[in-house]
Amino acid sequence: MNIIVVSPISKTILKKNLSYFTSKDVKPGALISVPIRDKTVPAIVISSNEAIKEKSALKKSEFGLKPIKSVLTESFLNRKYIEVCEEIADYFVSTSGQVIKNFIPQAILENYPKTDGRDAKNEKDENNSHYEINLFQAPKKERIRHYKSVIREEFAKKRSVFFCVPTSSDLSEFSSELQKGIEKYTLILNSEMPKSKIKENWSKALEEKRPILIIAVKSFLFLPKKDIGVLIVEGESSPFYKSQTRPYIDARKAAELLASKIKIRVLFGDETIRTETYGKYETEPVSRRLSESDQVIVDMSARGKSDKPKTFSAVSNELKKILEDTHKSNGNSVLLINRRGHSSTTVCGDCMRTILCEKCDAPAVLHKTSDKSKIAKFICHKCMKETDAPDRCPYCKSWRIQTLGIGIQKITEEVSAAFPEFKLFRLDSDIAKTPKQANEIIQKFLEAPGSVLIGTEMLFSYLKQPVEFCAAVSIDALFTLPDFRINEKIFQILLKLRALSKKTFLIQTRLPKQEVFELAAKGGISGFYKSELETRKQFQYPPFKTLIKITAESKNKPQLKKEIAALEKKLEKWSPLSYPAFI
Repeated sequence: MNIIVVSPISKTILKKNLSYFTSKDVKPGALISVPIRDKTVPAIVISSNEAIKEKSALKKSEFGLKPIKSVLTESFLNRKYIEVCEEIADYFVSTSGQVIKNFIPQAILENYPKTDGRDAKNEKDENNSHYEINLFQAPKKERIRHYKSVIREEFAKKRSVFFCVPTSSDLSEFSSELQKGIEKYTLILNSEMPKSKIKENWSKALEEKRPILIIAVKSFLFLPKKDIGVLIVEGESSPFYKSQTRPYIDARKAAELLASKIKIRVLFGDETIRTETYGKYETEPVSRRLSESDQVIVDMSARGKSDKPKTFSAVSNELKKILEDTHKSNGNSVLLINRRGHSSTTVCGDCMRTILCEKCDAPAVLHKTSDKSKIAKFICHKCMKETDAPDRCPYCKSWRIQTLGIGIQKITEEVSAAFPEFKLFRLDSDIAKTPKQANEIIQKFLEAPGSVLIGTEMLFSYLKQPVEFCAAVSIDALFTLPDFRINEKIFQILLKLRALSKKTFLIQTRLPKQEVFELAAKGGISGFYKSELETRKQFQYPPFKTLIKITAESKNKPQLKKEIAALEKKLEKWSPLSYPAFI
């Protein structure tokens, strides 16, 4: 009889490890199924001991142990992968099972493919590689050339390459480029594939004796293939590498810890890597050759200062002039707006209160049912609750309701009114519900000379070729977000937009003295990093410190305040700061 300690592979299990008994000789790293309440879930075996050695502990136990259900595979992950799971779990205040659920797809956990298990059982380090962190920052074409060079080098050393991308759209884009000429030695792993195809490609990857290129999304990061020499993490700055729900595990940190444990090289690549990554490794980024486009920064705070009062317009005369000239030369234009909807905020002119979501108290965003419709509704961008837009203030019943802020619908209205002959295309999540719809919009836009595409950040995922003119119409509102990375986010957005511009790049802002605008217009990456790192060092932000956020919720506010005060006392060694939630 053996007592085994397991970590359930389930996001709903909060306890770190559970114990069970079995008559079978089950080793650490085995994948088994165990009963939890009224369900059967997969679990990874962390340790195993003979029951006789746990005799005293069993006598003291307040509950009886249950037997396991079945052994799914005796050799799921080897010792090193189990150790790195525990390290990642400790770092993100999670469990080994939750880590595995993030980095091994459900299709594999439900029915593990039948293999000879040599990758999981073999503890010997045979890849003759070593742990190393490399950064490569350059435009996409240059990165692809560099990646191909790395792949050829690893193949010559008889080692495989794992190429990780943040999203499925990135996967299809990079796989078409990287597998040219080596299609027979390339395997694609995508969570959107049919389960049978996922299992087939997973098995092929483990059984293939020759070096191969594996192109996959982050959910396949723990593929236990022993001959991998380099792990490439493309799109290092993408927010999609971090889980959007609890536990908030970051695949970039997981890749770093995994590479350190199995002794391989990890390469982080992007157009602009995150400031903390650059600062942490103190590696000079590769210089970038940006397009020789004209850069224009328009000071919107100077609008309407003439003697005659002017109606507010979100589209400057400079922007209109360039749009008109680009249209005459049959060039295409792209206008970036950072907000969906029509107006981001609605206030009462009498009581001066902002209309909030009934459910979560976030500001309600005004949306029109179509760009030409007068029918409007409120949509909360936090909880997605929809309500009809009222004619009166819901608080004081005043008729003086005013809309503030600039959304994509408002910009579309203004451009359409100024240039009714222009062919306009709009791209945001309200219009394009699926990748197919987004691709169709982009294709129609590119096939229409002189047309204008008005879009949110969503356009970067689908527009892959440059156009004559690009403009950031409204981006100032991002500065109000309580995020220490916001300057970096704005810089990255503007740099991506600048890279899409062949001839002219324009930024509209009411904050022209913000250094980030001038640096983005000129492509001053090194200057941005220097300035940003100085600011972060001053305020002790990453990479100089690690920030830990603890959120407490309760309907009993007096009791909640007492609990927060008690927690502050326990953590006083680290000088914690407490504050109410923003929403």
